Amino acid sequence: MNSFTKLAGGLIAATAIGFSVIFTASIPARAADSWKFPVLASDLRTSATQPFDGKETEYTALDSSEVTKKWNLCFLAPHTTNDILRAYIYGTVEESKRLGAQLTVFDAGGYGNLDKQLAQFDDCVTLGANAILLMAVSPTAFSQKIAEARAKGVKVIDLNIGVDAPVDGRVVVTYIEVGKIIGRELAKLHAKGSGPVSTVVMPGPAGVAWSEDTAKGFAKAVEGSDVKTEKVVYGGSSRLEQQPLVEDALTTYPDLGLLVGMGTSIEATLNALREQGRVGSIALYGSFITPDLIPAISSGDVKGVVVENSIIINKMAVDMAVRLLEGKAKIIDAVPAVTLIDKTNVDTVPATNFAPKDWKVQLKVD
Repeated sequence: MNSFTKLAGGLIAATAIGFSVIFTASIPARAADSWKFPVLASDLRTSATQPFDGKETEYTALDSSEVTKKWNLCFLAPHTTNDILRAYIYGTVEESKRLGAQLTVFDAGGYGNLDKQLAQFDDCVTLGANAILLMAVSPTAFSQKIAEARAKGVKVIDLNIGVDAPVDGRVVVTYIEVGKIIGRELAKLHAKGSGPVSTVVMPGPAGVAWSEDTAKGFAKAVEGSDVKTEKVVYGGSSRLEQQPLVEDALTTYPDLGLLVGMGTSIEATLNALREQGRVGSIALYGSFITPDLIPAISSGDVKGVVVENSIIINKMAVDMAVRLLEGKAKIIDAVPAVTLIDKTNVDTVPATNFAPKDWKVQLKVD
């Protein structure tokens, strides 16, 4: 783990699927409090698929007193159904409040709803958005729409998942690195000659960039070790969707020593193992965290989880959009810090990395 990763301290991540709703927030400016967060930053890539050669630095947000007008922002979310997406939306809303921006959030209702999200992109332009924060359900399907919007002066921020197209700014987590972080840890624990150990990998939905990249990164990192991947099981990212997949994996591979998956996969596995009286018999590692996993990490029932700061990621995207609109952009291609936590450092994940439990997503804020 390098010095940059250590800076990340306490953080979170991820993805899933959901229903359809539109959230609108027209929000006045609040306190003039800037913030900072460690990132890797590079010159803007023309595609998120290009190699990222970032330098360690700190992202510093605008002070709200530096914003000269109320900008109109649009956030396209793939879904709204789990704690991570609530955190993304919360960060977007709170930073829009801080910077006095108007915000509209569209929910695509799931990663399979490409046509719906493409139409929502058009809706953002029609609504007069100055900037669009795009968490795309497809990395390749938005190139033409992005080019058309940018030609009209709309700033487009590639957010979290990564699109294969030129944009104005990127805040994209490298999920290959997420997979590698877990894989490196397991390769160290189960080095060549230590004895084979079997695992199933449950990275998320098939055909979605972040889940495919998680699996690729993990596979690369465990090469040459005694970790044997029995199967990569793709599936929907809610806990309910993961539950039958987990139960099938536990039945099909009764001698599993490891299970690597999304936070919701790990929640589902814990449920199954509790029912079988087998908690602790399989080492569990998650590619993102949920609030329900924190006690299990603290107790050691979950060995490790990769965390990013979902709230900060979206705050950064909002700030980047406003900076671009104000002509004050400095960092426009950033990868926020991620790290692996376990029971020794789980207390570094503050509650502020999640949306408050009682926070209700507002359809409109005047």
